[in-house]
Amino acid sequence: MEVAGSSEANLVSRIRAGERAAEDDLIRRFSRGVSIIIGQSVADPAAAADVYQETFRLVLLKVRAGEVREPERLAGFVCGIARSLVVEHFRRTARLRERHAGEPDRQLPSPEPSQLDQLLRQERAILVRRVLSELASDRDRKILYRFYIEDDEKENICADLGISTLHFNHVISRARQRYKKIYESMGEVRKK
Repeated sequence: MEVAGSSEANLVSRIRAGERAAEDDLIRRFSRGVSIIIGQSVADPAAAADVYQETFRLVLLKVRAGEVREPERLAGFVCGIARSLVVEHFRRTARLRERHAGEPDRQLPSPEPSQLDQLLRQERAILVRRVLSELASDRDRKILYRFYIEDDEKENICADLGISTLHFNHVISRARQRYKKIYESMGEVRKK
């Protein structure tokens, strides 16, 4: 069995070797985390989608070009690019505002979330908390909350929970499956 770091290094090697399935694996593996990082800051769904796409475009370009200095820390690399692109999004928006400040006819969209966006974000947060509270295992709640919401490092979580990084991958995978099952069942209840 592979340790998380060697698994990430293996993924980088496969992408550098031109394996298309490895690129899909990278996107699948980091999609949720990137979405969370972007969603915490970028309220506009179209802008968030653009930052998401640009994140994976840049990650894949850099991995293919051999620009990942520590392949075993691929997760940090991906998250770092996502965070940098979020910052760049706000800088670009600020520059546009400055450039067009004297033009009363032209209105730029506000970087602030609209009332609808705020309401939807609050509803999602309530649903996430509710699903987490429905999980039978306290360890599932802790590991999902700390990894996805607090953005805590895997090594810190493993040390606190007394598990290895290899065991962490199994635990979080099962926790996600249980979370998804509860989430989908709540979605079915809301449709009725």
